[in-house]
Amino acid sequence: MKIKITALLILWLGINAFTQDSQDYMTIMVKQKKAFRMAVSEKDFQDLADNFERIAGVETDQWHPLYYAAFCYINMSFVSKDIVKKDVYLDKAQELIDRAVEIYPEESELFVLQGLIYQGRIQIDPQPRGKTYAMKANEALNKAKEFNSDNPRVYYLLGLNVLHSPRSLGGGPDSACNFFKKAAEKFEKYVAPHVLSPTWGAEENEKVYTQNCHNKK
Repeated sequence: MKIKITALLILWLGINAFTQDSQDYMTIMVKQKKAFRMAVSEKDFQDLADNFERIAGVETDQWHPLYYAAFCYINMSFVSKDIVKKDVYLDKAQELIDRAVEIYPEESELFVLQGLIYQGRIQIDPQPRGKTYAMKANEALNKAKEFNSDNPRVYYLLGLNVLHSPRSLGGGPDSACNFFKKAAEKFEKYVAPHVLSPTWGAEENEKVYTQNCHNKK
């Protein structure tokens, strides 16, 4: 344990060389999670991804650092204007999620990100990818729901899948609004089970609900 703490201290001093106080894994992760909320550019997310991966290299039995590193790469794919890089970033996110699932194969949040990766693939080239990756996203998100039916991010992403599916296949706003409404209800009651648990999605869900469902009860 002493060796692990020492390694984390060295890591933390490398990430933010401003403190000499003892820092443990939780403190480091909380600070990095807060920094994540402020990230907007590819470089911001890349720097954070590198930090989370370094932490994961020390805390090899923890899934949270891998989760947030993967989430950084997913965000990089969404903000990048380079089509080739978008897929490369998602490839990296996939590697990290695969490693996290090996550590905790029944964690709902990991399968939520898996679904988000598939949705990211669709956005890169919707026409040829839509059907295949929409199905994969649904499978991942339904698995996430099996592990935690109260996870609000599940319903938000399922709603996005339905929203962007052809009406002929049951897609569109009329079908998606129920998912967004359920997500809103889940977000309202949601209590993060851990200080490092994901908390994103409520604002995004509210925005898409307002845009597509404001006239629907």
